[in-house]
Amino acid sequence: HPFSGRGPCEQPVRGVDRKGTAAESERRLLQASAELIVERGLELTSLADIGRRAGASHAAVNHRFGSKDELVDRLIEEAVELYAVTARQRLRGLSGSDALMELCTMYLDLVDGPDPLGRVHVVLWSEAVAHTAERRAAHLDWDRRLRDFIETLLEDAIAEGSVDPQLPVAATAISIVGSLRGIAMQLLLDSDQTDLRTAQVALDLMVRDALRPSVAG
Repeated sequence: HPFSGRGPCEQPVRGVDRKGTAAESERRLLQASAELIVERGLELTSLADIGRRAGASHAAVNHRFGSKDELVDRLIEEAVELYAVTARQRLRGLSGSDALMELCTMYLDLVDGPDPLGRVHVVLWSEAVAHTAERRAAHLDWDRRLRDFIETLLEDAIAEGSVDPQLPVAATAISIVGSLRGIAMQLLLDSDQTDLRTAQVALDLMVRDALRPSVAG
């Protein structure tokens, strides 16, 4: 699956009640982290800030995540899970180019949606470009899995006859991911001047036109 990754990484605790409490505590901390990073960026968000937003102590945040890098890893895992669950629902029964276009629409819907987990990865991705290879690794892995899934959808569409068989599949997948990320960045940077629905329609038209089989003259 395009976004499938590791499941929630919970600290082992004994007892059903404690496990539920620990999981709920982590959810609150991750939600607070996503909200603050979307509002301020990662560099201006401290573990203490996250604790205050979530109603937890700095020590509790440190105990749960240990460092900002570990926090980022968990946020990416949670965002991956959000996208995976949503994709399983929205792509059910679709294949080829129809599945691809629904995937594009879904991606931008989540970036523009009410849950900050849907867009925190865009902020983290943009900041990771200027950071160490270690910080970029998790984002690179997600991008590669997304591109691989798009390539699979393109290959399915070629097999169905709805896409030009001469299409450079790998390059097209890179271009589609780049377009999605570009629109997502515009939504975050200049939401007042970025009409999501218009952008989605334009992207749909451009991609479908690029994929359409050529007509022999």
